[in-house]
Amino acid sequence: MIIKTEKDLIKPYLKDASNYEGYADIVYIPETIAEIQEAFENCIRNKQKVTISGAGTGLTGGKVPEGGAIISMEKLNKVVDFDLNQKTIKVQPGITLIDLEKFLDDYNLFYPPNPTENNSTIGGNIATNASGSRTFKYGATRDFVLSLELILGDNEKVKLSRGEAIADGYFLKFKTNSGKLYSIEFNDIKMPYTKNASGYYLKKNMDAIDLFIGSEGSLAITTLAELKLLDKPDYVIGGVIFFNDIVSLSDFVVTIRDLSKINNQKHYSIINTIAARLIEYFDSRSLNLLKPFYPQIPESAIAAIWFEQEYIKDNEDLILNEWYKLIDNYTSLTQHTWIALSDNEHKKLAEFRHRLPLAVNDIISQKKLLKIGTDTAVPDDYLKDYILFINNLLTKSNIEYAIWGHIGNNHLHSNLFPASDNDMKNALNLYDIIIDYSLDKKGTVSAEHGIGKLKKKYFYRMFNAESIEIMRDIRRLFNPDNLLGTGNIFD
Repeated sequence: MIIKTEKDLIKPYLKDASNYEGYADIVYIPETIAEIQEAFENCIRNKQKVTISGAGTGLTGGKVPEGGAIISMEKLNKVVDFDLNQKTIKVQPGITLIDLEKFLDDYNLFYPPNPTENNSTIGGNIATNASGSRTFKYGATRDFVLSLELILGDNEKVKLSRGEAIADGYFLKFKTNSGKLYSIEFNDIKMPYTKNASGYYLKKNMDAIDLFIGSEGSLAITTLAELKLLDKPDYVIGGVIFFNDIVSLSDFVVTIRDLSKINNQKHYSIINTIAARLIEYFDSRSLNLLKPFYPQIPESAIAAIWFEQEYIKDNEDLILNEWYKLIDNYTSLTQHTWIALSDNEHKKLAEFRHRLPLAVNDIISQKKLLKIGTDTAVPDDYLKDYILFINNLLTKSNIEYAIWGHIGNNHLHSNLFPASDNDMKNALNLYDIIIDYSLDKKGTVSAEHGIGKLKKKYFYRMFNAESIEIMRDIRRLFNPDNLLGTGNIFD
C-alpha cells in the first residue's frame, strides 16, 4: 500500500471537478481489499475522518476531504470476473468507464448507463447512482448493479446480492458476513417522480442493495461490484436536429419522448418507428460556443436536439423516414439535420456533445470565472413549462450562461458564468429560483450529481425534517462514529 503524507503529494487529491478544495493529513492508496480494510481500521483506531476518492469527476465536493484521511481507489481498477454467457462482470471500484467499455468491446457487449464523463469510476458512479444520456431508455447505475461487496462505516463486511434482502413494506433487515443483524424501519418518504440522486433510496418493499447505491460514501465503502451487461445493438441511428423556435422544440421533445417510452418497451429488432434511446438538448448559447468548431451550425438555429435510436438494417429506411416526417412538422431547418449511421459519424456527434463542456472550461479558465451549474429535473407533465421558464429567466439576466442536458428525462443543466461579485450574487439568486421552481413541480434538486458537500442547502429544502431524520438515523446505524464520508449529504 502506498501512503502519502507530504503536502505536495496530497494536494492533487483535494479537489474535484467543481473546484471545491478541502484538506487532509494522509492519503492511503491500497492495492487489495485487505489493504482497504487495513487503512480503514487505522482511521477508526485513530478516530480519523475518512473520504473515499475516485477519479475526481464529481461536481458536488463528495470526494473532497474536510480533514483526516483519504483512501484512494486508483489502484483497484481491475476486472475480477467476467461471465460471457450470463452477461455479467465483477469489477473493482477504481475501474473507469472508458476502460470498462474497451474491455467489453471485444465481446460485443456494453454497459448502458453511460455517464457523460467516461473517466469517472464505477465506484464513484455507484456512490451517486450516476446516469447519462442513455439513462432515458435504460435507467441509471442502480438498474445495472447486481451485487456489491461493502465495508460498512462500523467496519462490518457484507455482500449484498439483488433479490436476497427485500424489505417487508417499510421494514428492512440483513446480516453481515460475521452474522451481525441490521434492522431498519422507515416511513414513506416522498421521492420525486423523476430521475433523482438526492438522499438515500427509501421505498416500500425495496431491495437492501439500493440503499447503498447513491449513498455518496456516507454508509459504506464499495470494494467489489457485479454489473449487468447487454448485447450491443445491431445498428444505431444518431442525429442532431436544429430548431428556430423554442416552443416547437418543446413540443417536438414531448412527442418523441412519449412515443419512445412506449416503443422502447419492445425489442429494437421489431421497431420500425420512433424509439429514441437518448434525447439531449443544446440551447442557443451552447450552439454559439460550438460554432467556432462546427461552422455548419445554421445561423438561424436557436437550439438543437441530439437523438439516437437502435435498429436492425432492414428497418433503416422506415425509421429514417419516420424521423424526417416528424422533424418536418416541428422545424423549418430540416435540411440542416445531421444524421449519423457509421461508427465514424457517431464519433463526430459524440465529439460535438463532449466539445461543449470543454469549451465552457476554456472560457472559465481564460476569464478566470466561476461556474454555477444546476442539476434539476421535473416530472413529465412540466417539461414544456420548465424549458420555457429557464430560458426566459436566464435570457433576462445579464450573466453569461449556457443550457444543455438530458431533456428526455426532463433534466437540464443551467450553467452560469458570473464575472464579478455582483454577478455571483445574482447567479446564486437565479440558482435558488430554478431550485424552487423544480421543487414546486415535485422535481429534484439533483438528478445525477448527488448532494455531496455543496448542495446540502437544497437537500434540506427538498425533504422535510422527519424524512431527513430517518436518513440520519440510517447513517448513524451504519456509520455510528460519523467517520466515513463526513460532510456528505448532511451537515
